[in-house]
Amino acid sequence: MDILDIFKPNIEKLAERKDREGLVRALEYRKDAAVRKAAVKALASLGDRAALEPLVRTLKDEDKGVRYDAVEAIYRLGGAEAVEPLQQALWDLDGDVRYAAAWALGETRDSRAVDALIDTLRDEYWRVRTEAALALSKIGDPRAAKPIIRVMGDEYWRVRTEAARALGMLGDPAAEEPLVRALQDENWRVRREASLALGRLQADHSIEPLVALLADPEATVRASAAGALEEIGKASIAPLTRALKDPDRGVRRAAIKTLGRMKDPAAIESLAHMLQDDDEVVRNEALVALGKMGKNATEPLRRAVREGEKDRSGDKP
Repeated sequence: MDILDIFKPNIEKLAERKDREGLVRALEYRKDAAVRKAAVKALASLGDRAALEPLVRTLKDEDKGVRYDAVEAIYRLGGAEAVEPLQQALWDLDGDVRYAAAWALGETRDSRAVDALIDTLRDEYWRVRTEAALALSKIGDPRAAKPIIRVMGDEYWRVRTEAARALGMLGDPAAEEPLVRALQDENWRVRREASLALGRLQADHSIEPLVALLADPEATVRASAAGALEEIGKASIAPLTRALKDPDRGVRRAAIKTLGRMKDPAAIESLAHMLQDDDEVVRNEALVALGKMGKNATEPLRRAVREGEKDRSGDKP
């Protein structure tokens, strides 16, 4: 009979003494999963790589909580050696363990995990699929782009959101079309991440859809669309200038703010014209934007002021 069958291991004391062998033996204490969980965490805290092999064996523990904690411990101790056992954990029967394995593999940034994570994009549990997409974006291997593009059609918005973010990080031009489609997604988080991703891709063909997104009901989506247009740069100037004539005051304001941040002299005349807008808030935004343009805006500002004075004098009886 093993002594562990008689005495319950005192994990706190074993950890205080940094008794790696004692903690490893505690991993075999079958009477209480809480003891095994505590032993896993204590071994991870010790930072002794000699504990890696016993921890890998713990991935077969009957308790899912023990296996979950073992995944994190293996990641923290294993370095490059952790990748293979963590890939095996992607096939665990418990979804939370698979989720933890996907997270850990993303943290390793190791391209050896790419194929397994691509397979995990088809996991039955949406949290696992989401984390797999995030992990692939962290690793940054271009092989992941096409599989993640397929995930843009996932039924869960969280998966689509993470997939959009991943595509922006991966930078594959093939992602532009599905990301443009995602600008019409029913969930605002997906629209926001898709617009940010298109900005990172500096996708010229997405400019008009992004300008249209300046009318989105969600402020954070409008801001992300404006930021994306700013990232795309000079090619956005003409569409943004056209947006200054939009009947929606919100679109005009967003376009003015974006042009002001871009500080491109090509927008000065159009912004000066907005000083005659019927809406006082729009006129004020135009004034602020022109102020950011520096000396180049001085003459157009003076001219706009003179024209405004003429219009007002013409209105007098």
